[in-house]
Amino acid sequence: MNTDNRPGRHRAPGGYSPLGELQSIARASAQPAIKGAAVVAAAGGLVATLSAPASADTITESAPVAAAPVRVPKAAATVGPDATTSPPPAASTALSSIGYVASAPKKAAKPKPIVIKDVVIEKARKEAAEKARREAAEKARKAAAAKEAAAQARREAAAQKAAEKARKEAAAKRAAAEKARKSAERASRTASRAGTTKSTYKPKTSLNKPTSKTTTAKKTTVRATTGKRSSYNWATRGQCTWGALNKWYQSEGYYPGGWTGNAMEWAWGAANAGYTVSSTPRTRSIVVLQPGVHGSSRVGHVGWVTGVSGNKVTMIEMNALAGAYNYNTRTVTHTSGMKYIYAP
Repeated sequence: MNTDNRPGRHRAPGGYSPLGELQSIARASAQPAIKGAAVVAAAGGLVATLSAPASADTITESAPVAAAPVRVPKAAATVGPDATTSPPPAASTALSSIGYVASAPKKAAKPKPIVIKDVVIEKARKEAAEKARREAAEKARKAAAAKEAAAQARREAAAQKAAEKARKEAAAKRAAAEKARKSAERASRTASRAGTTKSTYKPKTSLNKPTSKTTTAKKTTVRATTGKRSSYNWATRGQCTWGALNKWYQSEGYYPGGWTGNAMEWAWGAANAGYTVSSTPRTRSIVVLQPGVHGSSRVGHVGWVTGVSGNKVTMIEMNALAGAYNYNTRTVTHTSGMKYIYAP
């Protein structure tokens, strides 16, 4: 009797369960490739069990056990970046013979990264960004305000400079006009004094006849004196008195003063104020007309003498023929009741 002792696993015919071993291998493995390999590895035992029970006795040479053919699985196409990964083994022919069809292994889905946010840090970042935005806006606002203030200051300075220039120009024009006016007044006064101070009035011959004890009569020339002055026109505006004082100022450059009253009282008042008063008509003088003389009112009348020709006196008067506030020129005949206040 020949005994064939072969190394390997020997169990009693009823003590081996290929399906149980496959389940234990599948549970112990987590990879689909290893599961397929386990199935292929155990396929031989499963087929052997189904075809003939295993025995621990010796097997004679006359009854050899044929091994099931095993097909080499084809390599599966590699998909993805890793081309070196070995493909899972294909199902064996033995499993296919009993109706088992191995499904293709599914490609594991790539897990999505889980992002864990820190709420406190996220809030701090948002607050810092908002603060930075507000600070930038405030800085831009201040810069714009400073720019506008500088522009306003420049505009105000330019306007002030222009106003000052216009004021100086206006003051210069007024000064030039005042200078021209005063120069014209001086020229007028000079011409008036040079050409019209002399009177052509000739008194009656009886006034110049010598007395019984005097063989000749002396002609005296009255010299005008300067009296008191006033800084303003003190008469009532629009009346003849105001008009006469205004013409005196235009001719002499000052207002006479030192007396008041109605026009018929002016000869006496001017004499008391220091001015020369005469009955002889002369230019550059105020003529005083008593009430009723040449249409004077009950309070008298005054005018400014501009010309004397013989006994004809030409005067400029206010509140006469032209009414209040208005001037007119009139020539009258010298008569009693007319006196003249001389300008020096």
